[in-house]
Amino acid sequence: MRSFVQVPIGLTIAFCMAIAQMSGAKAETIAEAQQHYHGCMALTETNPEAAFDDATTWEGLGGGHPARHCALAALIAIGHMDEAAQGLEKLADEVSADAVFKSKLLLQSARAWIAANKLERATATADYALKLNPELMGAHFTRAQAMGIQGAYAEAIIDLTAVLRAYPGHPEVLVMRGSAYRFLDKLDLALMDLDRALDIQPTNVEGLLERGNVYRLMGRKNPARNNWLKVIELEPDSDAARVARVNIHNLNSGVN
Repeated sequence: MRSFVQVPIGLTIAFCMAIAQMSGAKAETIAEAQQHYHGCMALTETNPEAAFDDATTWEGLGGGHPARHCALAALIAIGHMDEAAQGLEKLADEVSADAVFKSKLLLQSARAWIAANKLERATATADYALKLNPELMGAHFTRAQAMGIQGAYAEAIIDLTAVLRAYPGHPEVLVMRGSAYRFLDKLDLALMDLDRALDIQPTNVEGLLERGNVYRLMGRKNPARNNWLKVIELEPDSDAARVARVNIHNLNSGVN
């Protein structure tokens, strides 16, 4: 199952409120801190090394938790996932904020743990995020990713089903659940999810690749081949297309 790491958005105001609470800053200072944080976070997307330098300097000058969060986001963009994940856990523990806000920091940490291939740590962190905020669907999704990579497909399906109750028809979630059903040899359920995902998003190459896999296991060679050919047509240079070419070669060669 595919994993991803994503910098959370919408944290600027909450962090700047935390600055005001901790330092008694005037409104002008809060506005300046909010502007600095926004600029620093934007810089993580274009020049994460510069963002990290800016954030660490800012933290040394009293930027506090907003500065540290930007530094950790920069570390994610640079690829230092272990360090970022640990730092985000620590920040969630230290920041003066409510449980919902802390859970979002823990969610980002869990995603970084997946990228660092520390799957048990990712699962534990997502567990904690959900204990703080049971309605955090991103934590259900991230825990499902970690569980799926570890081969715990039934557990992944439980989390993905929870996400789909909140976001019915989400193509990426349907594709992930369809993949999990395939691994459990529940091919009819897998095909239902994949058909639904591709009805909503016909150009979803991961869905097409996965549906081809399900068709192959069902013995339906022509539909399998057609789905894989569509992957190659849509994104010929992608990893999905590379796998599709191998699958077609094996299908034509009679390799299971």
